[in-house]
Amino acid sequence: MNVVLHDYRPADDAAARRIYEESFPPSLRAPWTALVDHRRDERFVVLAETDGTPVGITLIRRLGDTDMAFVRYLAVDRARRGQGLGSQLVAHLRELLRGSGVGVLLLDVEKPVGVHAEDDRRRIAFYQRCGVDLLDVPDYAPPEHGETGEIVPLLLMGEVLDGGATLTGARLSEAVRAVLLHRYGVQS
Repeated sequence: MNVVLHDYRPADDAAARRIYEESFPPSLRAPWTALVDHRRDERFVVLAETDGTPVGITLIRRLGDTDMAFVRYLAVDRARRGQGLGSQLVAHLRELLRGSGVGVLLLDVEKPVGVHAEDDRRRIAFYQRCGVDLLDVPDYAPPEHGETGEIVPLLLMGEVLDGGATLTGARLSEAVRAVLLHRYGVQS
């Protein structure tokens, strides 16, 4: 299947919004208008078929003046899952980030607890198959960030984009500080 990555366009709005709202519960979603307002520090990218139909979305935030970027949201159309589009989206995203000087990709995922634990484990396994490591950050606790104000337990995942080792030690501490400060606005 031939797909391309491009920046969000108003013509993508209905399909991209549907993918977003079907993929994330309100406790994890920011208001849609906040995603598409193209704030200076975020980039909204769409994975689309060659006819322009959006099949996946991702929102990326560069973490200040570091060489790190945070994947705030990444989702594929529910009807198109299981076709390798998620892996293609991650691969395209990886190339986009490398091309813009990013050396570390970071994201957080829901901790597998409660009624959605199996879905959370599948999501973690997906990212691990794509080469993103579950990072050893036992005290990772970002504040609430969804529409409901609910605090959702999260885990941090990351990948060194030049094929280097898993983030550890001082570099991992730097990554956690960068996420907390530049994604969540928390001084550590």
